[in-house]
This record gives sequence, C-alpha cells and structure tokens, in this order.
Amino acid sequence: MDNHEYYKAVASRAPGFKSLLTAEFNYDWDLDWPDVESVLVNDFDEASILENIQYRDELDYLLLELPTDRAVDGFFMFVGSGLSPKVDLGQSARSWMVELRDRAARNVETKSAE
Repeated sequence: MDNHEYYKAVASRAPGFKSLLTAEFNYDWDLDWPDVESVLVNDFDEASILENIQYRDELDYLLLELPTDRAVDGFFMFVGSGLSPKVDLGQSARSWMVELRDRAARNVETKSAE
C-alpha cells in the first residue's frame, strides 16, 4: 500500500478529526478564528459528550497508527490542513494530538459527572 492509500485508509477511520483539520483548520482558518484555542473551546469544550468520545477514540487510534512525528506530518499534509502545529503552536503535530486526546478524555469525564 502506498502512502496515499495508507493515509486515505487512516483518515477514513477518523472522520471527526479529519473534519476538524480540514474544515475548522482550513487554509484560511485564522480569518474565521482569533486563535487555535478558540477553535478547541468551540469544537471540544462546548461539544457534547458523544462528540468528545468520538474525538478521544479517533485520536487514540491515530496516535497508535501514526507513531512518529513524520507519520503525523504526512497525515496533516495528506488531508490538506491549513494548521501547522510547529508554526502555529510551537510544537509537533503529534504532541498536539496527544494534548487533544487528553483534552477530549477530560471533557468526557467532566461531562459524565454532570
């Protein structure tokens, strides 16, 4: 399987996160949002428990399937995200995904307790 087919298969198992990268973080995302945190508050913190479960599970899958920074960078390029965690956040895309998975998991716990 070549890289294109591989990333296509991986992306198909993470439709919510792919949508976040391509819709919210499209190439001119910074015209719609003041910063990355504003997107995350909207799409994670203000989202339902089910949406957070989906993000958590998809990110768990992606972190297992894309074990290196290089693999995650390739995935970001494949889906065509306008966000560059290195440029926009000063961290690797993979470490940012770990933070997002942990954020979704915390939101699930918090919303379960409500």
